[in-house]
Amino acid sequence: MKTLLLPIVVSTGLLSLSVGVFNCAADLEVSAGVQIHAQADFYEPLAAHGTWVEVGTYGRCWRPAHVAVEWRPYGYGSWVWTDCGWYWVSDEPWGWACYHYGNWVYDPVNAWVWVPGIEWAPAWVSWRVGGGYIGWAPLPPRGVALAAVGVAVSPFVFVEMNHFHQPVRPSTVIVNNTTIINRTTQINNIRSETKNIAGAGPRKVMFNEGPGLAAVQKENKQVRVVSIHEAVRQTSVPPAVTHRANEPRKKDDSVGAPDRGNQSSHEEISRPPERTPGAQPPPAVPERPSRERGGGKGHEEHGKDKQ
Repeated sequence: MKTLLLPIVVSTGLLSLSVGVFNCAADLEVSAGVQIHAQADFYEPLAAHGTWVEVGTYGRCWRPAHVAVEWRPYGYGSWVWTDCGWYWVSDEPWGWACYHYGNWVYDPVNAWVWVPGIEWAPAWVSWRVGGGYIGWAPLPPRGVALAAVGVAVSPFVFVEMNHFHQPVRPSTVIVNNTTIINRTTQINNIRSETKNIAGAGPRKVMFNEGPGLAAVQKENKQVRVVSIHEAVRQTSVPPAVTHRANEPRKKDDSVGAPDRGNQSSHEEISRPPERTPGAQPPPAVPERPSRERGGGKGHEEHGKDKQ
C-alpha cells in the first residue's frame, strides 16, 4: 500500500533556496499531514465543492461547482518558488487536492474535470516561455497529448514575465493567442528527485522546475521565494482530511482495490447529468468554446480565440 503525506508543519531545519542549490527539499513523507492511500480518499472531501461524474475512459472524475463559464484550472491563485520548484498557491477551497494531485482534462460535456491521482507535486503543469511571456497549462493524464493550438479550448494561458509575481485571475491572463504561442517554447521538466531533507535524510519528491527561478528573475525580481514546508503550511486543508490521516484504515476500505469502477460503493458518483429545466445546473459548459475570453487591460485583442 502506497502512502503519500502532504506536509502541513514547518520543518525546524534551515532551507537553502539559492539559485541552483536545493539543500533540503520538501519532506512529503515524514510530517503529520494528509495521507492519500487511494483515489477514493478524495470522494468525500470534494463532494461538497462539486460533483463526481463518469467521463469516458477517464472513469470517475470530479467537476467543480459554482464556477463561471470561462473558468479554467490554475486561474485563481499565484505562483511561488520553493525548493521543489514552482508551487501553485490556490485561492479555491479544494486547491489542496486538485492542483497537487491528479490531472485536469477538458471534456465537451462536463467542461473541465479533474482526474484523481495519488502522487503529490507542487503543481501539475506544463510551461511555455519566450518573447517576454510565461504561460502554463494543466498537464493531462498520462497518455493524453497536450496541444497548444488546434483545439476548441486552448489549455495555455499567458502573462507578461514582469507580471508573473502578481495574483492570477481570468482578467489578468491571455488566452489562446497564437502569436504568443509561436514565440514561446514549451518546457516539460516536472520530475522525481531524491533530496536531502533537513535532519531527516533523503526522500523522493516531485520537482516542477519550469523555466527556473534564475530565468524568471532576470525579468522579474519580485517573485516570492519560500520553503515548500511554508508554502504547504499555508494551504488550507479540510479538518476531516487531516484527522483521517491519524486514523487506522478499515478493512473494507478501497485500498488495494481498483481506483476506478466499483460505483456501487460510492453512490454519490453520477453519470454526466442531463440538463433538466429548473434544476440547479452544474458549472456551465460553453456552447461555443471558441468564444472564450482571457485578455485583460491592454490585451483586448488577445482575448479572442484564433483557430
